[in-house]
Amino acid sequence: MARASLLGVVVLVATAASADPVVRRPAFDDAELVAGVSLALEPPVQVELPSPDDAFALDDEMRAFIAPFATIRDPRVRLAKVIEGLEARGLFSLDYAEITRTASATFHDRQGNCLSFTMLFVGLARAAGLTATYQSVEVPPTWSNDGQVVIASHVNAVVRTGVGEETVVDFNVREARTDERSRRVSDSYALGLFYTNLGAEALLRGEYAATLVALREAARAYPNIAGLWVNLGVLYARHGRYEHAEAAYLRALAVDDREQSALANLVVTYQLLGRPELVQAYRDRVQAYRERNPYYHYGLATRAFEEQDFPTALIALRRALRLKGDEHAFHELRGAALAALGRQREAEQSFERAREFEAIEYARSQARVRFEGFDER
Repeated sequence: MARASLLGVVVLVATAASADPVVRRPAFDDAELVAGVSLALEPPVQVELPSPDDAFALDDEMRAFIAPFATIRDPRVRLAKVIEGLEARGLFSLDYAEITRTASATFHDRQGNCLSFTMLFVGLARAAGLTATYQSVEVPPTWSNDGQVVIASHVNAVVRTGVGEETVVDFNVREARTDERSRRVSDSYALGLFYTNLGAEALLRGEYAATLVALREAARAYPNIAGLWVNLGVLYARHGRYEHAEAAYLRALAVDDREQSALANLVVTYQLLGRPELVQAYRDRVQAYRERNPYYHYGLATRAFEEQDFPTALIALRRALRLKGDEHAFHELRGAALAALGRQREAEQSFERAREFEAIEYARSQARVRFEGFDER
């Protein structure tokens, strides 16, 4: 999916959490929030977004590419030939980038994120006469080194290839897990994610009018996406409209009461609104969230290392590695701390593990697509 990430702009978090300890109702409804009247944004130029049709559309070149496969009778063979054709065209050597593109732009530019690639594949598969649908995959949070969630949901494609038989086509740069929960989602859901991503990317660029327009389209396409309300809340907060920001974050929690970025942003919002009792209620949940964040412990370790408190750094790194043992940066810092304490043999072992995991991560990043067949009977 799509996803966007910067301070406070993190979508579709899926982590376990207890029920919300404070029940509050948003002070503004959906229509008021997406209207953005209180923001008083005046776009310097007309904000133009791809239309819903353009987001998924195939152009003449794409239809000509896929047409020869549509005459193949067996759906398994047809899918295999579509995949072979895409490989021959170099479309499985795609440049994965955190940029959301339409299906046609992804085809021609060979660049995009997992949602862009999946939109492209579903469109081509359907044009070849295959039954293809979107699937949302609930994945454990992945963290950036500033402690922010960077991937918390994923989208792939499911193609029916026979009676009781389906194949998953997954554009992915992370290692797949067998215990991930998934659910089929509609084209409207995919469209909502598309506009949510465009809004988040505009927010990253500081283009606030474009952010509002994109998130408004996301709400029109599929309002029950927590990330679009989190991002809208951040937009309001950046303009000092904290009551509106609160309402947007609460709306996100109404969609998903485990939405951790909404919880974290509410702590800051209630501090600014002077509501200490609410600050504490949400802070307790955020702290529990941090304790499950390996990069939170890595940050503590880095700070301790810089202060030359190497034993404390090792304690924090032990916790980080317990949560995420394949992060090469953790092993690298552990090696440095051990070396500083004169424990050279252990340091060399940590440095070696760091090199091994770095090589694995590089190899994984080269695998752009995964195919998985399964029998649903």
